[in-house]
Amino acid sequence: MEIYRHKLTFHTLKGDLESWGSLSDIEKQLPESSFFKCNNCFLVNLKYVDGIDKEDVLIGDDRLRISHLRKKDFVNALMRYLGRGGG
Repeated sequence: MEIYRHKLTFHTLKGDLESWGSLSDIEKQLPESSFFKCNNCFLVNLKYVDGIDKEDVLIGDDRLRISHLRKKDFVNALMRYLGRGGG
């Protein structure tokens, strides 16, 4: 999920859906064990993460910047999701 000026874009396997709202409101409705913010603009479904390259999370052909302040927590969340602990 992506937000830009209060416009939410849900990137799905079947295409993009748009709505208005707040990323934090959507985040509260989703299981935190499966979704994590990599920065203030993107909420990532950890199921679709292909890897991490330096400061970017890789999802298919997309590279999303992981904020410096969230990187450790993002990596830990991904490791927990993958069943490798983290923490």
